[in-house]
Amino acid sequence: MKKYTITLNIQFRFIVLAVFLGSGCSEDFLTVTPNHYITEADFFQTDDDFIQATNGVYGDLQTFTLSAHILQEGRSDNTTYDNALDQGALGGAAQLGFLDQFNETSDSNSISGPWNQIYNAIKDCNFPLSYLETATIDPDLARRIEGELRFFRAYFHFIAVQYWGDVPLLLEPITTAEQAFAIERTPISEVYQAIIADVQFAISSLEPSYTGGNKGRVTSYAAKMLLAKVYMTSTDYRDYGLAQQELEDIVNSGLFEIIPSYADLFDPAMKNSKESIFEVQYLDGTAGEASNFIYQFAPFGSRGTVFLGPGNGGGRNIPTLDMINTYEVNDLRKDVSIGYFDRGTLSVPYAKKYDNDVDPDFATTPDNWPIYRYADVLLLLAEAINEQAYNPGLPFTYLNEIRSRANLPDLTTTDLPNQDAFRTAIAHERRVELAFENHRWFDLLRTGKAIEVMSAYGQVELANPTTPPPNFLPFDENSWVITPNKLLYQLPSEELNLAPFIQQNPTD
Repeated sequence: MKKYTITLNIQFRFIVLAVFLGSGCSEDFLTVTPNHYITEADFFQTDDDFIQATNGVYGDLQTFTLSAHILQEGRSDNTTYDNALDQGALGGAAQLGFLDQFNETSDSNSISGPWNQIYNAIKDCNFPLSYLETATIDPDLARRIEGELRFFRAYFHFIAVQYWGDVPLLLEPITTAEQAFAIERTPISEVYQAIIADVQFAISSLEPSYTGGNKGRVTSYAAKMLLAKVYMTSTDYRDYGLAQQELEDIVNSGLFEIIPSYADLFDPAMKNSKESIFEVQYLDGTAGEASNFIYQFAPFGSRGTVFLGPGNGGGRNIPTLDMINTYEVNDLRKDVSIGYFDRGTLSVPYAKKYDNDVDPDFATTPDNWPIYRYADVLLLLAEAINEQAYNPGLPFTYLNEIRSRANLPDLTTTDLPNQDAFRTAIAHERRVELAFENHRWFDLLRTGKAIEVMSAYGQVELANPTTPPPNFLPFDENSWVITPNKLLYQLPSEELNLAPFIQQNPTD
């Protein structure tokens, strides 16, 4: 990603809060000419300064999204890892295996990496926000910048509370070592209160859509989607009626629709389609703006078959047999979502949605990553209505619109005669429609189904593993033994060493 550097007077580290304004940016429609080695006081002066700083947060989103699948899909029953990785990447595969089986430890890079990325992004929001109030820039731009930054601050705090529960709530820059060492975990209810306030401001200040050089920026409807998900998730602020209002605003806007072809959603030529509400922008090439998902998802040893460029195949996000068997007969989404690599006597599945590499010399792809799309809105809206009361009308319409594109028959009140039956159908449809898009684990958490579903999945995987367990990490009596405490990840041990007032999540 394109870089810019700002040297500040005070530098320290907490949670990887190295207090220098971070890295930018995203696709060329968000690119600005960088300034180098200027002081913090001098930097936040012009419109372009604040645009550049905000673009840096889009770059943070790119970085975070490249590996978010490990904790959001890999934790769930949707995906596992390629056990053949012990042939070429023992350490990394072991960490993936421990996460997969709910036995990860606090020194795992798979946990510390996301923590660092999340809090680096929050820091990159807080610094420009702290200068915005006194800046003499275009007022309309200032309001848009504040809306974007507060959306991202809310987005990353929302991810954090779903990963770790009580987390540090950071709404101001950290400028002294004393402030850093005094930070504590904030009760999750207070974090959600701040998230809601940030998102509500974003809704009021952002445009419903952007064109030209600003296409790809976060919009008011992306903020509405985030707020709806918060209302569906937070136990303290859960309100299905409020979620319904936000989702209906998106539906009634007339800006979005279900496009005819499911495959087109993942065609780089169809980026930012009418179904897209917000997606992470990537651009192929060697300038640091490319994605690399297929290089992570391809089975070990599949170069020349699954992907073209360098490497052995990352073996991450491998679809489980349980996931594969979830698809109904004739579901068109299955062949779009899942491919197979024949490795001797074993046919290894892989997540095929992002299989668009074109360069044999570089491990880069042009694939965007969908954060929110219209199908997610319709399914979430159907769920929100059903959670208030069983309704034989619109929820079925929304559900069947998704099924129709997949070449599946409509479901009726005969098939789903009550609230619980409809709830189960929505969970199934979200799983297959949004497979490998980082929704499944969070869906299991917010619906309270994580222990039940993952315990049952573990027994299936023990009896018939997707790929045979490697010698370095055999299944044992601790595999998929899931307690309520294991629904939260461990905090990175290195952060506990730096922050004496932060306590670890319990593990038993």
